[in-house]
Amino acid sequence: MWLPAPLYESLPYNYILGGILFLSGTLYIGVTAPGASLYIACGLISTIFGVVVFLRRQASRAASEQAETAKPA
Repeated sequence: MWLPAPLYESLPYNYILGGILFLSGTLYIGVTAPGASLYIACGLISTIFGVVVFLRRQASRAASEQAETAKPA
């Protein structure tokens, strides 16, 4: 499945934003509410996943850029 470039590039930021919204939703409904643990789990998973995707993309782009500059002319 291929995604348009703007959507693909914004995915890590959307995951992080969604995670932050879940975590702030926990504060809104109250930490002692019945679904609060689910909100916290979804928020942490989404935020961590967004950061991991972002860092992996950065590392991949740095490695490909380094490989491009190392090519013999």
